[in-house]
Amino acid sequence: MSRMISRHTVLRQRKFLGRHQLVEQVVSGLEQQGSNLLLVGPGGVGKTQLAVHCIEQLCGRNPGLQVVHFAATEATQRSPLAVFDAVLEEDDQPGDQRPDRIGQFIIAACLRHLASTPGTPGIPSKAGRATSKAARLIIHIDDVPLLDQMSEAVIEYLISRTDVRLVLTCRSAPGPSGTLVRAWRDSALQRIDVPELSLAEIAEFASAILPGRPLAAETVSRLFLMTGGNALFLQELLRVLENSVQLESRQGLWVWAGHLPGGTSLTDILRVEIEQLPAEQRAAFEIVALCAPVSLEMLGREVKRDAVDLLAEAGLIRVRATAPNYGTVVSLAHPIFGEVMQGLLTPAQSRRHFRALHASAMDRHTHAPAGLADSSQLVWTGETSELLTVVSWALAAGEEVSLPLLTDAFGYGRTLTDYDFRIRMATMLLHHADTPATLRAEALINRMEAHRFSNNPAGVSADAGRAKESVERLPNGEQRNALAANLATVLADAYVLQQGLWEEALAVLDWGEKLITESQLPSQAAILELRASRGIYLSYGGRMSDSADVQRDVFAATRSTPHFLPLASTRIISLGQRGEAKKSRALARAQMTHAVRATAKYPLAAGEIVGAWCLSDMLTGNVREASFIYGLMNTAIARNPGHVRMRKTLVAFGRGLLASMNGEWPAAAENLTLACAELEDFSGTGSEGLLLATLALAHAANGNHGASAQVGRQLLNRTTGESRLLEVPSRYSLLLASMYAPTGGEEAEALALVELARSFDFSLMELRALQLLACCTTGGLSRGELDRARTLAASIDAPIAAPLLASCEHIGAGGVPSRGDAARLLARRGLFVPATAIHGLTPREQQLAGLLALGYTNNQITKKLVISKRTAETHSARIYQKLNINSRDDIAEALDRLENRSR
Repeated sequence: MSRMISRHTVLRQRKFLGRHQLVEQVVSGLEQQGSNLLLVGPGGVGKTQLAVHCIEQLCGRNPGLQVVHFAATEATQRSPLAVFDAVLEEDDQPGDQRPDRIGQFIIAACLRHLASTPGTPGIPSKAGRATSKAARLIIHIDDVPLLDQMSEAVIEYLISRTDVRLVLTCRSAPGPSGTLVRAWRDSALQRIDVPELSLAEIAEFASAILPGRPLAAETVSRLFLMTGGNALFLQELLRVLENSVQLESRQGLWVWAGHLPGGTSLTDILRVEIEQLPAEQRAAFEIVALCAPVSLEMLGREVKRDAVDLLAEAGLIRVRATAPNYGTVVSLAHPIFGEVMQGLLTPAQSRRHFRALHASAMDRHTHAPAGLADSSQLVWTGETSELLTVVSWALAAGEEVSLPLLTDAFGYGRTLTDYDFRIRMATMLLHHADTPATLRAEALINRMEAHRFSNNPAGVSADAGRAKESVERLPNGEQRNALAANLATVLADAYVLQQGLWEEALAVLDWGEKLITESQLPSQAAILELRASRGIYLSYGGRMSDSADVQRDVFAATRSTPHFLPLASTRIISLGQRGEAKKSRALARAQMTHAVRATAKYPLAAGEIVGAWCLSDMLTGNVREASFIYGLMNTAIARNPGHVRMRKTLVAFGRGLLASMNGEWPAAAENLTLACAELEDFSGTGSEGLLLATLALAHAANGNHGASAQVGRQLLNRTTGESRLLEVPSRYSLLLASMYAPTGGEEAEALALVELARSFDFSLMELRALQLLACCTTGGLSRGELDRARTLAASIDAPIAAPLLASCEHIGAGGVPSRGDAARLLARRGLFVPATAIHGLTPREQQLAGLLALGYTNNQITKKLVISKRTAETHSARIYQKLNINSRDDIAEALDRLENRSR
């Protein structure tokens, strides 16, 4: 037996062989600071060994690099952030549970861990100095499809960092998650496929493991056919053959003379070895397969150290010492070893192991307060991460967790983005017979919120009635008020953002406010929270006047507090559409201050306010200010705050909007298309319509009318969750898009848009719609409509009001909509009214001629149309020739004649 174990060790701890071209590709991919790699291939193909070898090669070329290795497993997937347990310390847990804050904390923890590990090359001796070396850090994570939701969100953040390098491995099945696919598509992650070994590589592999004689060609071919080039399968097959009599030496070559049963697989070979393990080793391996990676101390008395050492000597597991906080860690030598072991266990055997582990941990890490022996009063004395592991063991064993420990676990996870974990913890509390009524209500609300963020409206609806009853039965007081406000807000969000049921949302807000108002101690803060939600959802339903009244009342009651933050972006956008530019900007500045101070409670408020501020400035014609504000947001984004994927999508959306308001249509189409690729990020925000409508406009302005029509149809098919707050700007963009089409604008839609804006009391948007109506109507506006435009312009505090009115009057006097001083003023504020199609000019020539007529220089035109200066000059020469003119000074007059003739 000792000889077999020795041979196992040699075979399973071989040096990396071959794959020189692939190694160079991986190493060169990691050369640049901030680069990230995803190695994808079948299980056992050698992804992990390739990653480790390439990282070692890179470290050899660049001394001082710091490397930390992690492995995700089915065991770590059960608990949030368990994959990072080896570097996390209980005293330094991040208080802020956002993925970016946890990601920053994990980077610092990795550096401290490296600094405290003796003999780590390139690591300073003091942890305090290590925190400044993030740019030298490489994080390697195996089997990323097995990450829990929270860890995956952290990985998304780490990928966005430019001072950390990630090397991730992933099996072809199930393949990369949506998060990694998006990162790959956005060029933030380079994917490298790891193929099976070639025939030549199999020969090299076998010769290194069985030195002394080369293998015969037919033997290499048999190995290739049987293993399919799978590196782990080949390694295990050679181990079996070497310890058998099937390899014979003939004329200086190894020849495979015997036979294995047909269809023999890697699993079959490993199963035979596992079944032959002595009882103590078999028992220890069963537990490690279920729980690894896990600290040896956590396994307690359930495994014998001698058995663990023998399994490590056999190459089935690894035992390594980590930083002092986590002790000795036991992990699998390869995930497939554990999967084979788990396949040999019956469900009853697995439950028995988990039950024993849970009981052992409870004996060692819990105690009852002095004088109490009741298990319901147990206090956990271990680390939080260990508590979550023990709770997951209890779940797997079907054991009931004591209420104090379950409450602690629920409290830790209630704000995490690991929604599956939150649902599991809340469900366990609800099933526990002794859960107090208040905690039961909290669990229901938390589970509903997790269902809402998991996009499961059915799960929310299933809990709604029960949750309301639970809150109503609570004792009258502040706690009930707070829970009522929380429940009503969560349920209203789910109704509106997932299903578009804004009337149902208002009804549940009425329920919450009535319950609070009739209580003995009504909470003004809770009532204001509900009224802020009411203001938002009234605007979703199109009741803008009612929403404005609520906005005004809530703002008056919360002027110097952060309680107005949930309603701030709605108010800012409403003021912008009314044309109250100064009020909108003043509100945005004041609320931004509150948002920064209240980041812990309202983490998304700052981003929402910046977005609303930019949109309001663009609607009112403050395009330069909007660009400046969005520039500040881009600077903040570069420092990595917030949700990574959502930030990137918002950046593309914002850049597309800014480009459209500057008439830079190619750039607008490019950025808005990127944003639309992640349209689910906007689901339920009410921004989907504006995004799609602006993309349709950009395509139309570029002359791509087919793409514009396709996006328009996509917009018509999206109704759930749409907010009517942005309905007028969305329809405005679609109407402007139709004016670029050969058929021209639609007078009926322009008139409908005027009436809609008037019904919403959006004065600026009504004036904008009147100007488009003038462009669509022969002869311009009627006398009454023109008087209305003058009244609106006089009452609106927005830079764009005067040019809009001037355009209406210019058209009414017989002028061409796309020419004259009025058109020039509008163009400077981003509003381009397309000219009627002119026979003889291509769409690109007419677009360029229109810009020349408005006074744009060649340099400005090249930027707007994303063309070279030479191309612009060539188009200009053709335009002069076709219009029979000598200079750009004559273009406007020539275009007027041709357009009047076309009209």
